[in-house]
Amino acid sequence: MSSVKKYQLNPILSDERGLFFEVLNKISISHVIVTTFKKNAIRGNQYRKNMNQYFFLSSGKLKLITKKPDDSDNKKEIEMIQGTMVFIPKGIAFVAKAIEDSILLELSPEHFDPKNPDINKFNISI
Repeated sequence: MSSVKKYQLNPILSDERGLFFEVLNKISISHVIVTTFKKNAIRGNQYRKNMNQYFFLSSGKLKLITKKPDDSDNKKEIEMIQGTMVFIPKGIAFVAKAIEDSILLELSPEHFDPKNPDINKFNISI
């Protein structure tokens, strides 16, 4: 599953007030979702057929597991901390568990159609 990519972004500014991160400044983004997690919350167990997704962890800590739905064995586990970005290509299933309260930005270059949301359920044990 080499197409899933993890990046650790460094803040462009850090001081006593907090951090500034630049996120995907060179990619046109059509869809942005802010997802909050309480500690131990599980979200996901789905994949998109027509949308590539970027996950950026603004705060907290998550365990993210990705898997190709047609591959019975190969799971990839990724620890996300503040500043982690993960690219999840279309067709890759994911599930996330909050290790602590967290805020995740989900971004996609593709348009999201709420009338046809392209949310395909797929259970990954976590």
